Amino acid sequence: MSFSVKPLPLDPKKIKGLSEKLLVSHYENNYTGAVKRLNAITEQLAGLDYAKAPGFVINGLKREELIAANSMILHELYFAGLGDESRPGAVLAEALARDFGSVERWRIRRDGEGPGRWIRVGVIDLEPSRQAPDQRLGR
Repeated sequence: MSFSVKPLPLDPKKIKGLSEKLLVSHYENNYTGAVKRLNAITEQLAGLDYAKAPGFVINGLKREELIAANSMILHELYFAGLGDESRPGAVLAEALARDFGSVERWRIRRDGEGPGRWIRVGVIDLEPSRQAPDQRLGR
């Protein structure tokens, strides 16, 4: 199975507080790198003779596969959640409104509690139809 780099779902010039250079670099290096790495690992696993391979080799490849898959998925969620003009995308805005009453109420609560009180990057189940990572990877 081969994974494709999704297009950047935003105009990096419109995101306030983050430079275009930073966003493009993060997309091209971190996200694209994670997808390429996952494809390379997947290819190695496909060609592996599990009956003859030492356990530490299989274990290492599977661990690295999980790390690369998590990085790919989290980067996709990160970029999808930025939205244009520093507003959350539609799916994230809907989830925040559902859980906090509105996006504005979420911002007030987040800002009022201060940066030390919130984990700024987290995973919200925004796509219920999305398969679990092990199902997505065909394992």
